Amino acid sequence: MSRYDFAGKGVASSVAIGYDRPLSTFFVQVMQPHPRIEGEEATYIWKGSAPGELPTAADAIAVASEYADLPKDLGAKLETDRLKTLGTFDGPAQLAAKPFIRSSPPPIHTEAEAREAGYTRAVVADSTHHTLELLIEPGADLDSIFFAFDRGGNEMLHIHGWNFTFEPE
Repeated sequence: MSRYDFAGKGVASSVAIGYDRPLSTFFVQVMQPHPRIEGEEATYIWKGSAPGELPTAADAIAVASEYADLPKDLGAKLETDRLKTLGTFDGPAQLAAKPFIRSSPPPIHTEAEAREAGYTRAVVADSTHHTLELLIEPGADLDSIFFAFDRGGNEMLHIHGWNFTFEPE
């Protein structure tokens, strides 16, 4: 893994950018001053936490450049970091974690991101214990396990469809 830290600008107090070999993605973390704890930072943006989310250095730089002044040679450094990892293999902990990572919902935190990712069908899912307002993919099999965006909780969920009745919103 590589990581470069920069002073932030605008709403950002700091920006980190780098390459994560086990996830095969570049990443960007934009931090801002914590709203309640003086001297601490809170995550404002975190891209590149899912496998292959930011496949190129240019993708990461495009996100980070709005929040920090980046050196002109950063793309070459990041790509060199990626190339240095090509002969590296996963260790036991990484091998054990990969099935869990692959089955995790995509990192979506807003309704706009969910719609952009293809979760456009609005439904109400009702069970004995829960009623959820969801966005799902148009072709989702409602009798299976599928990902859905919970509009009330602003998070992605695994839904076991057979536990719910579904109505269009």
